[in-house]
Amino acid sequence: MSTAALHDTMQPSAVTGRAVPRRRGPVGPRPGLVRDRTRPAARPAPGRHAVLALPAEVRWVPVARRSATAILAHWRLHPADLASAELVIGELAANAAVHGRRDMTLRLSLDAKVLRISVTDSGGPARSRRPYDDDPDEHGRGLAIVGLLAGEVRVHPSPLGRRVSVVLPTGLPR
Repeated sequence: MSTAALHDTMQPSAVTGRAVPRRRGPVGPRPGLVRDRTRPAARPAPGRHAVLALPAEVRWVPVARRSATAILAHWRLHPADLASAELVIGELAANAAVHGRRDMTLRLSLDAKVLRISVTDSGGPARSRRPYDDDPDEHGRGLAIVGLLAGEVRVHPSPLGRRVSVVLPTGLPR
């Protein structure tokens, strides 16, 4: 097995529910995080990428948000940009968990000027979910909030799922 086939992964702890690093072999169908293996830099290195694959369930939304935020902090994203990204990631992951199919994949890509975030829901049909609460005071503003923070928001529907892609302009690293 090549070194490139091994990845650091994150999974929720059975005790605390928080993401815990775990070493394993090739990435399989189980939820896991493929993390950047470079050291923190004073400035974001060009072409940083990370992927997080999880079940599209509400209980996994905090894991997606915390894991992605930890990666972006490791990449030394400016604190203001980090706060915006955390909010966007939480909204997109929650939408995938509530409205999407069985699985969700969160992708992060950072270059010198922008952070690209995409969340894709895919797999078989979603398991039955609790009825959606139509109260406008409680729901329905996620993509509007994302749109205010992002330079660009695109929704890519397909018969196998939906991908929402967001481009966030970034400031200087801390």
